[in-house]
Parts: sequence; structure tokens; C-alpha cells
Amino acid sequence: MQRLGIGADRAKAAIAWTAEKLGRLKLNGRLTGYSPLSRLEELEILSLGVEGKLALWQALGHALDHGIPEAELETLIKRARSQRRRLERQRLEAASAALAGEDAPSTDT
Repeated sequence: MQRLGIGADRAKAAIAWTAEKLGRLKLNGRLTGYSPLSRLEELEILSLGVEGKLALWQALGHALDHGIPEAELETLIKRARSQRRRLERQRLEAASAALAGEDAPSTDT
């Protein structure tokens, strides 16, 4: 964003931070703990974010004057696809665990 001369929107950042904190107040069926659905929900949100990021890089790659070198965009696209694959494995494991009523296994990314 800095290279393209696009400034950060502090209001949007504050709204995103507040929404993230409010999202933690959701009812997950447990008063003090982490439910199996919590992990699935978080992985679903991350997956949506990665899909959006991938779509953005692909759209910029098709733009005529985007100001970002094509090689750099290809690197970003490959990284987003890799993130999507890794998240998908974890998301499916979390879905199985949530539907079985178990805690999802902890996996590092």
C-alpha cells in the first residue's frame, strides 16, 4: 500500500479491531472454555480472508497498470494458494471434530 501511495484508514482498522473483540463474545455453548465449533468458525473466517486475498492478487494481475511487478504478484498468488491448502486440511479436521462433539486437535501452521 505504501509503494502505491495508499494510506491506511484508521477508522476501518478501529472497526476491524472492535469487531474482532466483539466476535469473541459469541455464545459457543461453553461459559469459560473453547468449544469445538470455535476452532471451526475461526478457520472458516481465515479461509474467507485467504480467498479474498487470492482474488485480489489475481485481479491486480489482470489490471493493465497495477504498479506491482508480475513476478511479485505470482509469488503472492502462490503463497495464498499454499495458505488455502493448509487451511483447508485444518478446516476439514475441525469440521469433523465439531460435528462429533470433540475438541479439534491442535495443529501448527
